[in-house]
Amino acid sequence: MTPERFQAGVLLALSRLPEAGPARLRWCAEQPAEALWKDVLAGRQLAPDWSTSALARDWSSRAELVDPAVEIRRHEAAGVRVSVFGAPGYPDRLLGDPRPPAILCSFGPPLQHLGSVGIVGTRKATAYGIGVARELGEGLAEAGIAVVSGLALGIDAAAQSAALAAGGAVVGVVAGGLDHVYPRRNAALWAEVSQRGWLLTEVPLGIPPVRWRFPIRNRIIAALSDVLVVVESNHAGGSMHTVRQAAARSVTVMAVPGSVRSPTSDGTNQLIADGCPPCCGLEDILVALGLATAGARFGPDPGRADLTADERRVLDAIGSECVTLEEVVCRLDMAPADVALTVVQLELSGVLGSVDGLLERR
Repeated sequence: MTPERFQAGVLLALSRLPEAGPARLRWCAEQPAEALWKDVLAGRQLAPDWSTSALARDWSSRAELVDPAVEIRRHEAAGVRVSVFGAPGYPDRLLGDPRPPAILCSFGPPLQHLGSVGIVGTRKATAYGIGVARELGEGLAEAGIAVVSGLALGIDAAAQSAALAAGGAVVGVVAGGLDHVYPRRNAALWAEVSQRGWLLTEVPLGIPPVRWRFPIRNRIIAALSDVLVVVESNHAGGSMHTVRQAAARSVTVMAVPGSVRSPTSDGTNQLIADGCPPCCGLEDILVALGLATAGARFGPDPGRADLTADERRVLDAIGSECVTLEEVVCRLDMAPADVALTVVQLELSGVLGSVDGLLERR
């Protein structure tokens, strides 16, 4: 067995031991694999700042039950790509992360040299949230930008399913072994991502996605995202942990505005109040990525030469925002009835759209 494969096998084996969190495994990845494994089997205390004699003894007794060679062969036989930090094949995007995974197990190759946007939100999404997530997933796919999420129910699944349907690139970051499909209701999506995208985890085969692994997983979603968009989330939702991880990595966080009466938008509306830029559509994300200029979408449109002067005035008043009809009326020196009629005409022609009473340009 080559030294590289043995090192991967050792890290897979160590990942099965108790209290083998990302920081400890990261330290282990920097040690000579053969000497490290001998020390573990012998029950020797490892790094003095975290290893105790009790933990060393525990690791020793449990390590006797696993074999690094068997571990790596098992993953290879299952078609799982195993990447060790710093070794060839490890994704460039994670090399400079403050808490990089020591080892990654994945189906599909890393998506290199491709812009990526994380889309996260509540599992208990509303129809509004599902619709927005689908629109963003589809639009990002058509723009050639990968959609990163966690394959959860609700917002995650809506965005990633739409991206795949549009022929886009999708990155799914999961909290358990790749042989533990979770949630089961997303089994078809899981299979599609594993075949057409990049499905990854820092957990070896055979380990279920227990609760504590999800917050740890979220740091990888944040690290793989150029921009993170929260579609719907309450104040205490798991998405807020991903937001904190993104902020720690200087990743731009955007939030989709929601109804002040909807508990599922409490968190996103608060993010906007705290200074996060609102995301009212694909163009806002493209601007954040530096792929478009604010307002560029709304310049002269040679294909819309049929617009009347009033229609252009209404569109200029809406700009790049999601606004109510009342807000448009307040911005214009036009009779409210004329504004309302013009808005209806623009909606009928497909230039304007309306979701939950908010107008936005198409």
